[in-house]
Amino acid sequence: MPGLGLSEFADILSRLESRAIQARPQQCTRLRHRLSTCTLCADVCPTGAIQWADGLVVDPEKCTGCGACATVCPTGALVGQSPTDAELVARIHGVVKESGNVAFACKRYLSTKPVAAAVAVNCLARLDESLLVAAVAFGAKRVWLLDGSCGDCPEGTCRSVAEVCAGRANRLLGAFGLENRIALVPHLDVDVLTAFAETQAEGMSRRGFFNMLVRQTARVGAITTDSVLTSQGLSAEKEMKKGELPTLMPEKRLLLLAALKRLGRGSDGDHGAAGGLWNKFQFTETCTGCQMCAFFCPTGALTKWEQDGRVGVAFQVSRCVACGLCRDSCYVKAVVLWDDVDLSVVLSETVEALPMRAAEAAPWRKSGSEGVARSILESLDLTNE
Repeated sequence: MPGLGLSEFADILSRLESRAIQARPQQCTRLRHRLSTCTLCADVCPTGAIQWADGLVVDPEKCTGCGACATVCPTGALVGQSPTDAELVARIHGVVKESGNVAFACKRYLSTKPVAAAVAVNCLARLDESLLVAAVAFGAKRVWLLDGSCGDCPEGTCRSVAEVCAGRANRLLGAFGLENRIALVPHLDVDVLTAFAETQAEGMSRRGFFNMLVRQTARVGAITTDSVLTSQGLSAEKEMKKGELPTLMPEKRLLLLAALKRLGRGSDGDHGAAGGLWNKFQFTETCTGCQMCAFFCPTGALTKWEQDGRVGVAFQVSRCVACGLCRDSCYVKAVVLWDDVDLSVVLSETVEALPMRAAEAAPWRKSGSEGVARSILESLDLTNE
């Protein structure tokens, strides 16, 4: 983004703010570091409302509010609205409580094929893994995504987003012995959902959302209110010190972790279930110990660590969202990521200390290492201000 400063970037991204999308520019990896390679929002946008070329181009007039960009955004820079996750969770819980199953359909579908008590969304691409897993965690025996209108929809390419999310959700559920609970189908032969007054959640606060989730979960003793909102693993924000960038766990990840905890322990060593949603983190011997990977991490999965004369990072895989910014921002290309993650480690909220090198051996700490320090500073997008 040559010549584009932080405030300009934030202003451009904020143009996406609408009834359907909320923007949090400081969570965008492209805003946090100029070497970020993430283009997921533009890659899935069916109308070209978001484009990455030499810089960010946003055309809010083209945005239809499908929510696909919010679904694929790993860091919560874009968040789905109208309905919010809180509202969707309340509606899902109500449907499941009454019928034992749940179906989702876009408003276009429902305008021609009404389905009693189906949960309406702007587009099936709005349904990320957290909402689908939450439906099963609430007790749904089957979850259907009704895609009968996708074939002739101008935004039909969004179906692939829904298909990927459904596949990931099924793999996660498979680790708990709940195989193939979620399916994309063109229609339901029989309306298996009973009609009832849909639970309303208009205006529900974020804290109210998680309190409601916790109240439902408390019956099986899986989590407590404090563990959802303020625990080390599931707290949304970590305290920001002077000179640090803000960190935030996306609400959809908080929901996903809480829903998985509600399901139970899962199968130990089931690495494949977690693929694509979390990453393992390691570094090669070329690492200088600069800790910039931790500085730029948008969720607090990586934090700076120093003990007994050694420097390094602390890594909490449950906070990782597989955004890849740690790898992109490493000026010596020492970061190694892979998605062979044990789901039980994710749910245990384990924090791993990873010493990089002795403090006195870290080049950026030595006097006379102006060249290394300058390389680090030049890699910071903060220099664009």
